[in-house]
Amino acid sequence: MYLFSAYMMPIKLILVTIGGFLLASHDHPHHDEPRVWYAKLFDISFFILAGIQFIVLAIISALYLVVGTQADDYRQQGNISVYTSDVGAFGKATHYFSYQCTDKNGFYTLTPIATLDWLGSFTFSEKANTLIIKHDDHSGKGEQIKPIDISGFGCNVLSFKR
Repeated sequence: MYLFSAYMMPIKLILVTIGGFLLASHDHPHHDEPRVWYAKLFDISFFILAGIQFIVLAIISALYLVVGTQADDYRQQGNISVYTSDVGAFGKATHYFSYQCTDKNGFYTLTPIATLDWLGSFTFSEKANTLIIKHDDHSGKGEQIKPIDISGFGCNVLSFKR
């Protein structure tokens, strides 16, 4: 859904722009008639609010075009979710491994498993209550394996009731 929302942002901006132009160019037949002060205040407030919405949406759309989305920084396999921060930055990249439990409504909770420094290219799988991370950080050591015990992690249906 996040990626879908990111791709819809330019379309939202175009539709808001078209709506603003249509609203501003609409010919009001009662334009020449005298109006009460609160009707004029409502119109001015409405146009100011629409202008603020347009400016905010334009800034967010420009940021999506310049920065892009973060969808590539997230990976999920089964109940294991990985977020990689600072990818391609000058700082040190970090991988956050979490156990994800989703309820029947689609809401989820993340329970942290491990925080690891940059692993390079990696794959991960879950076997017999063990998270197995195969990675190659291109330091000349070749492929390495990191096993992490996840036997204390699981999804409890009762924890999602409110």
